Amino acid sequence: MNKTDIIPFYGGTHPELFEIERRCMDRPGKVIDFLDQRLPNGKIIDIGAGNGYTAQLLIKETRPIVALEPDEMMIDSTKPLIWAKGTAQQVPFHANTFESAYATWAFFFDGMPDVDKGLAEVERVVKPGGEIIIVDNYGHDEFCALSTRKINSNVDYWTAKGFDYTVIDTVFAFDSVEEARTLLSLYFGDEAGTVNQTVFDYKVVAYTKTNHK
Repeated sequence: MNKTDIIPFYGGTHPELFEIERRCMDRPGKVIDFLDQRLPNGKIIDIGAGNGYTAQLLIKETRPIVALEPDEMMIDSTKPLIWAKGTAQQVPFHANTFESAYATWAFFFDGMPDVDKGLAEVERVVKPGGEIIIVDNYGHDEFCALSTRKINSNVDYWTAKGFDYTVIDTVFAFDSVEEARTLLSLYFGDEAGTVNQTVFDYKVVAYTKTNHK
């Protein structure tokens, strides 16, 4: 595994902040509901699973989930998941292993190196007719407006690759102003550390594509 294939992430070194992130982003759980409705029974792979937060909410007796994660510090072996170490560019499974694959805010960012290689790998391991789902920021909301740089995905980029998309209106909701300031200053710098609200409008986009390879 090439270290340059791994996106630097704070979650392994600051797990307490990552717990705030996962608890507060999409607080109503609309993304989980969307994935739960779309994912079939059978073996599923979560690309860039982090500590397994999302996979744990989606796993069922009829739907085992393999959590693929490159960062050893993120892997939480206490969660009832099948863990695998690897990157999107080198998925350590045979072709046609999975019924479906998804990634939530992981690897598939516009312009990242080897995105095409990662997509090719996902298409390789997902059975023909299986669905590939990629979740990212849609933008045009209070949360993304806090950033001085572009953090929303490019819909045109993904539709050109054959994906349909669904916009999910949700919120980023914190338990306190102090909690909001702590996480948002990490994301966006000192200026975001002066916010005085706990709830931010947040739009998420889910890109979906049936695998034909």
